Amino acid sequence: MNPISSLVFVLLLTVFPTQILCQTTLIEQACGYTIYKVLCLETLVPDSVAHSARYLKTLAVVSLNHTRNFADEVDYKIDGLRDSAKEGPMKQALINCSKRYYTVVEKLQAAVTSTAQGNVVAAKSRLTEATVNRQQCDQYFKGRHYESPISDLTTKLSQMQNNAEAIVAHI
Repeated sequence: MNPISSLVFVLLLTVFPTQILCQTTLIEQACGYTIYKVLCLETLVPDSVAHSARYLKTLAVVSLNHTRNFADEVDYKIDGLRDSAKEGPMKQALINCSKRYYTVVEKLQAAVTSTAQGNVVAAKSRLTEATVNRQQCDQYFKGRHYESPISDLTTKLSQMQNNAEAIVAHI
């Protein structure tokens, strides 16, 4: 590619990034409803089901599935940290947090099922319950002499769930 072609491509990519990188208008529309648009695009653009989606409900289900899968990863990380922790307040916080994350995963799965069935009210309710349990897990680490070892993961999960909720709200 000659320098001028490269410059034109970079300029087009700068001016129209979503149109070039994300050719699916429905994905663009869905991510337009979200606060964390870049994360939304990173989640939906590579997904083959999202690319073939014709309805916003499908994208909501895909987004929720990715959120639930990430919650599974966080839960697995918590279990590993809990199993390797020495007895004490950190281990107890991880034990309590593990119980909450089991519920978070359950509630996210219920939200996936409710959304797939078109029951947005039930999906929103399950998402609220997942949020409450995730926040209660975070509370186990507040006011301690140590940082939460999962704070980055819970922040990302919160953002993913926020995005999924925004898409669900527009079905």
